[in-house]
Amino acid sequence: MFVKKLLLWLDNKFETTLIAWIMAAMLLISTVQVFTRYLLSYSFSWGEQAVRLGFVWITLLAVSLAAKKGMHLKVEAAIVFLPKKIAGAIQMFSDVFTIAFSLLLSWWILKFAIVQFKVGQVYAAIPWLPVGVMYVAGVLGLFGLAVRTFEVRFWPRIRQLAKR
Repeated sequence: MFVKKLLLWLDNKFETTLIAWIMAAMLLISTVQVFTRYLLSYSFSWGEQAVRLGFVWITLLAVSLAAKKGMHLKVEAAIVFLPKKIAGAIQMFSDVFTIAFSLLLSWWILKFAIVQFKVGQVYAAIPWLPVGVMYVAGVLGLFGLAVRTFEVRFWPRIRQLAKR
């Protein structure tokens, strides 16, 4: 029962929840940074780097979220004017290519992130945070793009065929 609830939560709320928490942290850090800089004449060395890292995470998580909602940009002009069978084949190719390309990029970024963790490189402004943390966002975002594209474009078809 717990596993099913966890999987449903991951499917429905993972990206939005994580994006909301990161945005809240970015807002808090930025507000405190402005307050301390202009009113107390003190600036945290790590504030801007942390907010920049948050932007990276939000952007890459939003890639997955956009795929879930079917909001990625596509050139649809040709598909509108082509016969339905050809348009369907082009869309299928596009979806398969998106899944394959995002899985490949996710794999490459994962390999790069592992190297970053092994080397132990850290941010100059945040010396306790490994640089590999930034690359984990790319792994999650692009793997999420592959999963969400499959979930939105292929899973309904598979379920429909299974019911026959």
